[in-house]
Amino acid sequence: MQESATASTTSTAPPARLRLVNGLRDAISHGVLKQGERLNERELCETYNVSRTVVREGLRQLEGEGFVTIEANRGALVTKISYSDAEHLFEVRGALESLACSLFARRGTVEHKRALADCVADVARAMESGDLTEVLGAKDAFYAALLAGAGNSELTTALRLLHARIRLLRRYSLSAENRQPASLAEITAICDAIIAGDIEGARRAGEYHVAQASRAALPRIFQDLYGDST
Repeated sequence: MQESATASTTSTAPPARLRLVNGLRDAISHGVLKQGERLNERELCETYNVSRTVVREGLRQLEGEGFVTIEANRGALVTKISYSDAEHLFEVRGALESLACSLFARRGTVEHKRALADCVADVARAMESGDLTEVLGAKDAFYAALLAGAGNSELTTALRLLHARIRLLRRYSLSAENRQPASLAEITAICDAIIAGDIEGARRAGEYHVAQASRAALPRIFQDLYGDST
């Protein structure tokens, strides 16, 4: 499984490469480095105070994770997410997040459930502020609490990498008209089902949440990539 191999590689990577990879992954997932932006090896060496060998090893790791594309004779650039890529990411996310929800409902502790409920409240407050960056941060914390409650390290590894890539797409869905109140209602339903120990209800709520996010995001992604086709 690629995610497990990546986790193993990351856990045994030298500190310098780990610092570089984590820094680039965060910069890409938060949109600081834009899709299609070329990554200059010399600048990366200076920014992260690492050797060119470390940079090349780190870029190869990020290529395997889907964050970077390395072109022959041209170097590395931030991977562009195509419409098909976005569809596939949402499909995988729906399967894995619904599993996380059902596992949480089955074996999450009281402490885990309290943490999840607190995160839902934080999302609500962030949405009231109107700051999209704050909303995205609160949603990140919600998903981290969800994974903690699911208690499956393999699932956590897979979803953390997926969420880092999907974070770029979340801007499309959460900036859509009326999407934020709907998203809040959906994660509230997830939380309620988990607290009630409703395994199947939690699974369905998680699946529905991702399906609605996909419905909000994909038309906007299509428009952004291809413009008005009418």
